Amino acid sequence: MKIMVTLTQRTGVAYATAEYDGKIITVLAGGKISPDFANHIRGGKTAKAYRDNPEYVDKNGKILKNCEFTSSSTAAQFVTGRSTNGYKAWKVEKKLSLGQYLKDKGLR
Repeated sequence: MKIMVTLTQRTGVAYATAEYDGKIITVLAGGKISPDFANHIRGGKTAKAYRDNPEYVDKNGKILKNCEFTSSSTAAQFVTGRSTNGYKAWKVEKKLSLGQYLKDKGLR
């Protein structure tokens, strides 16, 4: 099972596409992260490690390489820079939340 999901911050500053396989969510290269980052968020160490690595994110916030996460929320935090519920933030076909999609399919 591979599900393509998107996340766009309301301000339009940050956006990304990811692939979710039921265990790993991979944020794909080509998106853009928010320039802001709250250091106190849970799971923030993994998100910050990718953000601070110039092999993965350039100085303008463009995602250069795919980034893997075991949590949809940490992946969303990586993009938005703040505490985010990944099951609500990531959208399937730009409308249905990942959490609702998985629930409807009997996968959550």
